[in-house]
Amino acid sequence: MVLLHSADGMAWQSPPKGTSLKTLNEAEEQGFILIRGEFQKRQFRLTELGSNYVERDKLRLEARKL
Repeated sequence: MVLLHSADGMAWQSPPKGTSLKTLNEAEEQGFILIRGEFQKRQFRLTELGSNYVERDKLRLEARKL
């Protein structure tokens, strides 16, 4: 998921441009991120589950390159 891979660590940050509210809500429903803020000023951060998912996915992608 592009949203998860765009995260810079686990701090609060703005979602990348072009990220829809539906994408944010789906990621939150699946437990990958937490969301705070209002419509235009939304921020997200990875949960422990989201961070683990990104790390596993990065390792999987690296293994594919070999």
